[in-house]
Amino acid sequence: MSAAPDTDPEVLVVGAGPVGLCTAIELARRGVRVRIVDRRVEPRPGTRACTVWQRTLEVFDLMGLPIGAYLDSGVDYTHRTHHFAGLPPLVRPADQPGTRYPRPLLIGQSQTEEMLTRHLAGLGVQVERGLTAVALEQGPAGVTVRLTGADGTRHTVRAGWVVGAQGPHSTVRDAIGASWEKRPCPGTQLLQIDARWTGSLPGDPAHCHLFLSEAGSLGTAPLPDGRHRFYAGVADPDPTRTGDPDVAEVLDAVRRVSGASDLRFHDGRFNWRVRLYNAVAGRYRAGRCLLAGDSAHTVMPVTAQGMNTGVQDAFNLGWKLAAVVRGRASARLLDSYEAERRPIALALAERNERTYWGGVGPVPPFELLRSRLTGAGAGEAGTGHTGLPLAYPDSPLSAGTVPAAGGPGPGARVPDVEAEAGADRLFRLLGRGDWTVLAFPEDPADPAAAEVAAKEAAAGAGRAGVPVHVVTAGRGPDNTLADRSGTLRTALGAEAGALFLVRPDGYVSFRGGVRDGSALDRHVAGVLA
Repeated sequence: MSAAPDTDPEVLVVGAGPVGLCTAIELARRGVRVRIVDRRVEPRPGTRACTVWQRTLEVFDLMGLPIGAYLDSGVDYTHRTHHFAGLPPLVRPADQPGTRYPRPLLIGQSQTEEMLTRHLAGLGVQVERGLTAVALEQGPAGVTVRLTGADGTRHTVRAGWVVGAQGPHSTVRDAIGASWEKRPCPGTQLLQIDARWTGSLPGDPAHCHLFLSEAGSLGTAPLPDGRHRFYAGVADPDPTRTGDPDVAEVLDAVRRVSGASDLRFHDGRFNWRVRLYNAVAGRYRAGRCLLAGDSAHTVMPVTAQGMNTGVQDAFNLGWKLAAVVRGRASARLLDSYEAERRPIALALAERNERTYWGGVGPVPPFELLRSRLTGAGAGEAGTGHTGLPLAYPDSPLSAGTVPAAGGPGPGARVPDVEAEAGADRLFRLLGRGDWTVLAFPEDPADPAAAEVAAKEAAAGAGRAGVPVHVVTAGRGPDNTLADRSGTLRTALGAEAGALFLVRPDGYVSFRGGVRDGSALDRHVAGVLA
């Protein structure tokens, strides 16, 4: 739902990159009056964040985005080939089980933003461009924000809440006094280009590649327009040098790391130099102002996680803020946003610092690194990139019992499965954007057991108006979800019966036995009070 320009919205989103757009979509589709502004007169061009991981694709699906057309516009990330200096290459598939989007997608960030902008417009919200947030002041009932137009005009907006999604340079973050300590990676730099190429670069051009040699690291990825992304982490001989590199500088770095001395670039664009650092805001919320994406955490762009992490920030924050605005929950619900998302950013920053190799310092043990990708547990190596294992077991929103074997526990992601062939997927049920209770009777074929499950679930969810779906072996009343094959029951580890409270973002908030309606009731009362 849009708040017309020059009117006071319930939420003002500052920044219209992927994170700001996703935040606005999640608010608007829940009936929140929202405005979104961006300092740029036109969208920023370029491919930039071009890897969209599996969980992000699931998030887009749950948001109701036209995911089919989006997938058709990109390139499947099918394999990653590791090249360790002096050792045979190692080819590993990128597919991950347990999701309808087993492969990452390679697509330019501008195309991602176009999809999000179109969808937001379909919800009645237009991005207001050429408006820069220059100052804000909080009061007990709202936030006053001063905007400056590209033509020098001044505007004042009074919003109930403000979300800062401006990127690393955030006036919202500065205004709330959140600390922002940069942890640089000295002596190294990241050089990047999108280009067509010829030469003896090894490996299948349709794969993504990672080269590690004494000179540094190099990643390559195919792009939808036939170019390839090249990004090289190498020593920085002159930290005072500013500006983006020319083609010759990037090519020299790529040749040194890969050993392909005959490599040539053609039709290159988007040359880019990055001096690497990590920074995570000391807090994500102050009163009625919140931070998301690069305004909350800027991490070294060496594992292609920045945009994906930011999108999941927005997906986490959107439903919570909407619930508070709509009066369905107290502002205490927003405390769980920082509690859940800030540790994710801190862990990502630590991992990047620990694993990045940029040609400076002791040379990594390449043989050991390769062996870790082929030895015991190698199947799990790299799955953290996908976003699928991410969970919030320690969240204040997570409670109940942890399953002894199989199925998601409190704080874990719910798998996307079909209850029966041809039936709606579970994500279609969750994608409506509300809380959901799934009740599994002890005997899915026994109507009496189904009645018990329904009563226990209703006792726990009724007062908050949370819809209940009783999962049985056949068709029944309107609130029954048919699972004739037991696929859903097995996937959730509910063979003995269970009650699940599933959050609007598809994570388990509560898991208990089928007769734990009272415990569910107490949890719902605490979460949605």
